[in-house]
Amino acid sequence: MTANDIAALLPAVLRATVVLSVAVIAVCVLRVPLRRCFGPGVAYAAWLAVPLCALSALMPAAPEGSVLALRAAPSAQSFTAAMRELAPVSSSMGVSGCIVLVWLVGALGAAALQIGRQRAYLRGLGKLTRRGDITYADSLPGGPALVGLWRPVVVVPADFDHRYTPEERELILAHERTHASHRDPWANAAGAALRCLNWFNPLVHIAERLMRADQELACDAGVIRRHPGARRSYAKAMLKTQLSAQEAPLTCQWQSTHPLKERIMSLTHTTPYALRMTGRFLVATALAAGSWAAWAAQEAPKGQLYDVAVRLSVDGATSAPHLHTRSGEAAGFRSGKGARQWQAQLTLTPADNGKMFISAVVKHAGKPVGKPGLLVALGEPATVKIDTDDKSHMEMELTVTQLPK
Repeated sequence: MTANDIAALLPAVLRATVVLSVAVIAVCVLRVPLRRCFGPGVAYAAWLAVPLCALSALMPAAPEGSVLALRAAPSAQSFTAAMRELAPVSSSMGVSGCIVLVWLVGALGAAALQIGRQRAYLRGLGKLTRRGDITYADSLPGGPALVGLWRPVVVVPADFDHRYTPEERELILAHERTHASHRDPWANAAGAALRCLNWFNPLVHIAERLMRADQELACDAGVIRRHPGARRSYAKAMLKTQLSAQEAPLTCQWQSTHPLKERIMSLTHTTPYALRMTGRFLVATALAAGSWAAWAAQEAPKGQLYDVAVRLSVDGATSAPHLHTRSGEAAGFRSGKGARQWQAQLTLTPADNGKMFISAVVKHAGKPVGKPGLLVALGEPATVKIDTDDKSHMEMELTVTQLPK
């Protein structure tokens, strides 16, 4: 990945981070009212707003002049401009490269931590023994849980048949099978991935825990709707279950981190079907509107995209950086370090007869040494030579070609 690619990537990633954070805050504020009005399942579904809005912010912006675009929002344009200031174009790694490197190291470290926790949980289960469609763990705190993504299995503790009554066992298995039918392990995997990619954002870590709490409440509500007369037995099964001290990112554990009292209290409420459907419709509408707003508020790229091929010679050292820039936007590169460093900033302006005017600002050791202007034809090279008082010499050959929009 070149420095230009990094400079183009950083504004999009930072914009997606801001949009994701706003979505997290909105869901955190609304989850309790949604649960009380429309049921736990609707509150759980609202968490889809977080990845959907973030992905929408990464999609290509609407074409300039499109009726779908929210071009009147000055905050979106000023935000994009600010991001460009944070990610200056450079032929070396520079600040942008350091930011990407730190983010990548952090993401890999967070992923390794998540994988380590999942493997530690699986090791803690001990030997697994399959009996029918149930898997028994050696350890007493090993379950109940739904383990696995592609072929999830229900894992129960070694004393499952003795600790729980037949009715409690049936309810526990119904709970885990509800997780499987809802594809909840995949939701947990997505949450773990977002935590890794946004390891620096505390809101994402909070959101992942709250999402899993709402997941358990939604699963409880689904089981109670099918077994309305089993509330007491369901609560007793919760109280008999040993809490696991290990976090398993890709596992749906009966031992939720959600306060047990709130889970038991929620068993006394059943949301009518009409309210659940109304809530789902409202959430679906809000998801669509939020995703569209995150996409439509982006500033559309302005101006034609050009490639500037540079053949650079600085005191006998040669290099060949490439710049991708749009007409009217500044792009730059640097060569060397300290008092021997050369910097150049180029701005392209279309001229008549298919030609391009290149306005350049050249600095040596941080001080301006020239502001040449070149009128060139596309695809044809133009050369700039500059000498300084300390006998440093810089020569650059520029060739501009037009890229597809």
